[in-house]
Amino acid sequence: MIYGISTHIVAGEPLTGEHLDRIADAGFDTIELFANSRQIDFNNPAVLREITGAINRNQLYVNSVHTPFYASIEELYRGRFLDISSSDEALRKQSVEEIIKSLVLASYIDVDYFILHFPGTENSDTLMKSIDRLHTVSEQLKTKLCFENVPGKTTGIPDIVHFLEEKKIPFGVCFDIGHSRIAGRMLKDIEEFGVHFYTAHIHDNDGSRDLHQIPFEGGIPWEKVMSAFRKVDYKWGFMMEIKRPGDTELEPVLEKIYRTVAKFEQLEGTADS
Repeated sequence: MIYGISTHIVAGEPLTGEHLDRIADAGFDTIELFANSRQIDFNNPAVLREITGAINRNQLYVNSVHTPFYASIEELYRGRFLDISSSDEALRKQSVEEIIKSLVLASYIDVDYFILHFPGTENSDTLMKSIDRLHTVSEQLKTKLCFENVPGKTTGIPDIVHFLEEKKIPFGVCFDIGHSRIAGRMLKDIEEFGVHFYTAHIHDNDGSRDLHQIPFEGGIPWEKVMSAFRKVDYKWGFMMEIKRPGDTELEPVLEKIYRTVAKFEQLEGTADS
């Protein structure tokens, strides 16, 4: 596996070079950038230079970038999310343009994957219109787009895989284990569709709420999970997408998350036993 951490851990504040220094100091050499506008100002070249400078000096590998799913913190608090399949053409266009803004990161640093929340296929025609535009831009930047499963009736892993295969869309799949557990399909999703996964978001929960806990602090049976991943020969990204309690210091939390890597490596080595 490729073990890394998402900057979701500092999602409540603008991302700085110091944050990335602390992530590297905790032991991580691989990251996913959580690229909502609250964290990264894509209109500010100085911000982008600071982030890429910290990535370079710490020799961090950018496995992936999580593209925006809300336009601003005000929109998030109002419960208004971006939707590339929206029948509201203004919202659809805004959603596509916000995602394209985040793709500029591929002009500064090497990025393997850009992650998009899968909106479902209720508005298939408008979704395909957005996909065509996004794919054109990603091709120009020589990076790959991946749909992530999210909670919902038609937004799970089977829905994504079947849609991509039916429409012959050259996107990958980002597996979010917490969302899959809430859907009641976690082990099935890995065993039946794991060969389609390009990367994974790793966190824990109680089976009903999207808590983004540190692994081994919720109820996910990690021994079974690692065995399922071994069966499909999954060797790619394990990005820790953790929500940090607002009253905790960053360094101890990063160190605690990093210690879980040793647990995963041990399970990875014994998954077949």
